[in-house]
Amino acid sequence: MAEPPSQALIKRDDLALSRVRAPRPAVHDSSVSSVSRNDILFALFKHKKKIFKGTIAGLAGAVAVYFFYPPVYESQAKLLVRYLVERSTVDTVDSPKSPGGYGAQTTDTVIDSEIEILSSWDLAVQAAEAVGAKRLGAATKEAAANTIAKGLTLSTHKGSNIILASYTNRDPELATLVLSELVNRYFNKHLEVHRSAGAFDFVTQQTDQVRTRLNQTEDGLKELKQKAGISGIMSLDDATKDLSGEATKTEEQLHLAEAELAEQQARVQQISGLVPSAEIVSGNSEAAASIPGEHGAKPGDGKSKKPAPPAPAKPRAPEEVVQKYQALVSGLQKLRQTQLDLFAKYTPENQMVKANQAEIEDVEKQRRNLEKKYPDLPTRVGPIGSSEGLDPGSEAAHLAGVQAKRDALASRLHDTKERIQPLVQLGPQIAELERQKQMQEDNYKYFETTLEKARVDEALDPSKIPNISAVQRPSPPVLVTSTRNKIALGSAVGGLALAVGFALLKELFLSQAVRRPVEVEKFVGISPLLSIPYDSGPNTASASNGNGKVDAIVPKAASRSNLAPWDVGHFIRPYAEAIRDRLGLYFERHHLTHKPKLVGVAGFSKGAGTSTLAAGLAAALSETNDGKVLLVDVNLGPNQVHPFFKGKPAYSLNAALKPNGPIDAAAENLYLATVGSPNAGPAQLGLKKFFDLMPNLKASDFDYIIFDMPPLNQTSPTWGMAAFMDKVLLVVEAEKNTRDAARRGYQRLMAERDNVSIVLNKARSYGPSSLELET
Repeated sequence: MAEPPSQALIKRDDLALSRVRAPRPAVHDSSVSSVSRNDILFALFKHKKKIFKGTIAGLAGAVAVYFFYPPVYESQAKLLVRYLVERSTVDTVDSPKSPGGYGAQTTDTVIDSEIEILSSWDLAVQAAEAVGAKRLGAATKEAAANTIAKGLTLSTHKGSNIILASYTNRDPELATLVLSELVNRYFNKHLEVHRSAGAFDFVTQQTDQVRTRLNQTEDGLKELKQKAGISGIMSLDDATKDLSGEATKTEEQLHLAEAELAEQQARVQQISGLVPSAEIVSGNSEAAASIPGEHGAKPGDGKSKKPAPPAPAKPRAPEEVVQKYQALVSGLQKLRQTQLDLFAKYTPENQMVKANQAEIEDVEKQRRNLEKKYPDLPTRVGPIGSSEGLDPGSEAAHLAGVQAKRDALASRLHDTKERIQPLVQLGPQIAELERQKQMQEDNYKYFETTLEKARVDEALDPSKIPNISAVQRPSPPVLVTSTRNKIALGSAVGGLALAVGFALLKELFLSQAVRRPVEVEKFVGISPLLSIPYDSGPNTASASNGNGKVDAIVPKAASRSNLAPWDVGHFIRPYAEAIRDRLGLYFERHHLTHKPKLVGVAGFSKGAGTSTLAAGLAAALSETNDGKVLLVDVNLGPNQVHPFFKGKPAYSLNAALKPNGPIDAAAENLYLATVGSPNAGPAQLGLKKFFDLMPNLKASDFDYIIFDMPPLNQTSPTWGMAAFMDKVLLVVEAEKNTRDAARRGYQRLMAERDNVSIVLNKARSYGPSSLELET
């Protein structure tokens, strides 16, 4: 929010000057700037001549390139990659990779690998050797290969299995010849990379070595099998399994034979009466005592035992029970015979064997129950279908047969176990040799297959490989203009682009000068009081006079030469009158009614136009008929006369302020004064001298005193004098004074007194007025 104006007094001795403090405007940071449309257009219109020249130069270069660029000829060929076959001496499986691909192989990877082969250095060297280095314009084959590599272009479309190869050369014959050599040698290179071509001798040698090792392993295995008693065609596992099965079967048959033997022995003993049985004895104690058995009695020894008491009689079995018992015995014999037949075919774990065994146990249980109930059944049952008793001779013969069968089975089981012992001892060695044999047989089969493939690849014609074919052989040479056209277009556009880029770079980034009123407001923080345009016309004078520079002020036209700024026809008069009106409004608004009113005009450098502006302003103020106006030149030294003062009465400042008599005016109500004198040194109005003159300034009868002050620099007295001015006009020369200098100078003057306004001088307009680039 703006602060209200305040009044202040500056006192020195008996001198008091009013000081009005206006609100300080915000100062923008110049480091943070944005580029607008007007900034770009201003830069382009300012450098329009350079842009035009750059465009003409670019077009001239494009024309030169179009007509003088050396002709280039191109030949094209197309290759179709159907699928990829990877075959080598170490891979176990051929891998046909179609462009559709499977696994990690895709169309792009397959085509990319083939493009790398086509663009390989080896292929370029081979083509260079075939064509000849001298014909390609190179001293060595390496240089010729480099020339081929630079002229070769390979391309493909994504997802396509077609490779487009093109070669460019200035010689039309070489374009087709070189590309033909590349394509022909590409097939050989493809086989060399992906197939086993050239590996026939190596594979043959490896196959022989594997065959020799396999024969040695087979001989060693055969010898060990002979020691272990294994036939040549039977493996260790098969032999072990057979012997184990045979031993198990024999052992089971032995158990059955032993059971049958025990049963038959008991039967024979019962029939022959060798075993005492309570069921058989009818009460005759002598018969019981005469039977040797487990009681330990000896035949003929009747004195050691007393006759036993008669045993109670057992019930005699009915005829139907005898027949049932006889059927059980006959069925039991058949079941056992069936069991022997089953053991010859199946293992004990077989379901049929288990069912037969369960049936035998059931029949045995029924038989034992009947014998327990009717003990006389075994003695009464004879052959099947006969009710007579058993024949002891037949039973004894059957017992002998069962005993022989049991002995034979025991002998066979012993022999089988003896045969298993060598297998247990030599088994690990045989197993190791069998594993080696299996591995060597696999290797031998692989090398045999690889050898056959290598033999096929050795005899295969590279140009007739099935997976790659030439869709288009190298075409006749065609003149290529795309490169020439691109260079010509680049030259045409480049000239314009460089010129535009130079203009934008210089004006928007490199140059820090203030150029337009909007930049004063943007970078300094205040709107300029007035913008005076640059006018270099022959009949007008621009506000471009540096302090003491005549040629920049006075026009050279023959009809209107040597015009002073207070002359009506001078260029500065309309702008000076505008400043006069705005100063009057300023004085009215701030209630500055004292006399004289001090107005200072200063710039940042010589030639900024401060002198012309001060003289024009003084002349404009003198025309108001409000009183007299004194124009004081603070810059002149001894023996120097301001160009405006030539032929005009000019007095020293003391003489003008305290005249001894009437003084002459340069124009109506306009008087001229200088700070120097002929006997003084360089005229610099120091602060002390200025303070000494202040009482005379206040007591003078002038209404306005205009000070043409020195440029602002480190030693300039303007800094101190500005604080005593009622108004300070800071002249900024467009396109010369920098933004930072204008901002720092304005801020420093504002720190002394808030009465500073900026006048932008020599503002140039480059574009049409309709664009309003100056705003």
